Amino acid sequence: MAVSKVSISEAKLACAICLDLLKSPATIPCGHNFCMECIGRCWHQEGGPESFRCPQCRETFSSRPSLSKNTILCEIVEDFSNCDPACASPRDADSPRDVLCDFCDQHKLEAVKSCVVCMASYCELHLQPHGSNPVFRDHRLIDPVRDIERRKCPVHRKPLEVFCRTDQTCVCCLCAINEHRQHETVSVEEQVGELKKDLHERQAEVDKQMQETTGEIGKLQQKVDSIKGTVLQAKDNAKNKCAELARAIEKAQREVLRFLDDEEAVVVSRAEDSIRQLQRSLAGLQEGKLQLDAALRSDDSLLVIQEHRRLNRPVEPLPFSHCEVNAKFSAVESTMTELSNHIAEQLHSCFDPHLEAEVCKDTQVPPSPSPPVKCPAETKPDFNCKKRADYLQYALQLTFDPNTAHKNLLLSDGNRTVTDVDPDCVPYPEHPERFNSFPQVLCCEGVSEGRSYWEVEVSGHWAGIGLTYRGIRRKGSNMCSLIGRNDLSWCLLCSNSKFSALHNKQEVAVSSGRHRRIGVFLDYPQGTLDFYGIGSETSLIHRFKAAFTEPVYPVFWVFLGTSLSICQLS
Repeated sequence: MAVSKVSISEAKLACAICLDLLKSPATIPCGHNFCMECIGRCWHQEGGPESFRCPQCRETFSSRPSLSKNTILCEIVEDFSNCDPACASPRDADSPRDVLCDFCDQHKLEAVKSCVVCMASYCELHLQPHGSNPVFRDHRLIDPVRDIERRKCPVHRKPLEVFCRTDQTCVCCLCAINEHRQHETVSVEEQVGELKKDLHERQAEVDKQMQETTGEIGKLQQKVDSIKGTVLQAKDNAKNKCAELARAIEKAQREVLRFLDDEEAVVVSRAEDSIRQLQRSLAGLQEGKLQLDAALRSDDSLLVIQEHRRLNRPVEPLPFSHCEVNAKFSAVESTMTELSNHIAEQLHSCFDPHLEAEVCKDTQVPPSPSPPVKCPAETKPDFNCKKRADYLQYALQLTFDPNTAHKNLLLSDGNRTVTDVDPDCVPYPEHPERFNSFPQVLCCEGVSEGRSYWEVEVSGHWAGIGLTYRGIRRKGSNMCSLIGRNDLSWCLLCSNSKFSALHNKQEVAVSSGRHRRIGVFLDYPQGTLDFYGIGSETSLIHRFKAAFTEPVYPVFWVFLGTSLSICQLS
């Protein structure tokens, strides 16, 4: 079956209010079509019970008609907008920019002007009467437009020269005299002048905002460049200082090794001299023993008496030399261990509090889910400490949470032992709860009521034992994500047999003895967190006072090859 092609003009699909192609077309009871938004806005501006009328034919409705989208007309408009050039009307067959003369018969030429009075477009030839004939003296010519039909009143076929401010639509002069006679109307040129004035003000405002935005972008770009340059310089300085430190350590290593080699040569030489003397003494003793054996076997009495007189001389003490080899070498090893610990402690003290102060200055810490708590106070000696057996009844069985363990931490023993294996990296899968900056790990078990007690055993130089809300920061290089360096956590730091209590970036040195096993007692309702040194006697190391408002979790920090184990308490 043949398909007929129907040509439809763009003016027939235009909204009489906005003069543009219909958008979500709605058909009102009189049969006219408008953009649903345009007709709704028009009726909203009119107001009043008798003001619901058609802007085109002026028919009035007793009540506001319900609006619904005309799906068929919507499809027609969409097909018209997306139509193939071969199916378009002859006027649309040319380039979209070409407007053809309305008076050319066969071979239409390109129009050079459109007349808003004649509502037609003219080529150079057909435009000549408008320039020479006085009849066309008042006709206004504009650049060629393709939608010239849409500039006519659909009722009176007159140019839309009047703007009705009441209905916010363009009308012809007859509409202004009749249907819009009681409305506020102005010429289209006057309305355009006011609109352009508003647009000029808006343009000036936009230009000002663009200028300000460009200035801000320039300032931020300068800041970014400055930051990059500062960081690059800081990196170079850090590399140089670390290189100097490495050279100093290498030099110290060479001197220590040379000292050990020289000491070894001296001690070995002395030991070898002593060995040779002892060997000569041993040879003399062996010769004397043979003579004694011969005298003991002899039957000649006179010979025995003579040999006894000769051989019965006091034995000279052997030249034993006690070389303090182990003592000297142990002293060197002890000195190097103390030096290593001192350097590590100095690095920690430099990079932790001082660098943290600069980093946290411009970095916002995640909002705390709980109100600020009291800062740690120094441990007082008059705390009444109970016996360890009194706490065991509150023993809590803990395990480390693998989803939170940093990639430098190795969990073992059923997730009850954690070891810092830096620079090795444990192949944990990515997880949003994993610590990615500092070697820390949470426990699976949380506490939100009652009393709890657990013990841990530390093997190494650096470890942090603490308690935290689950909202502690996990990502980023901010020092404030370390336990004890924010208001979400409390920490007892063990470093080279020294203890410090940390909370909310405040650190308090704690005097205590050497303890490898630490007991932690939490009284959640009373808001106390106690750390005890476990040995032949139980001694209180420090007590925190806080106001816990949500579940808290044991948390640990291990560093420099330290290993930490959760003790099983029966």
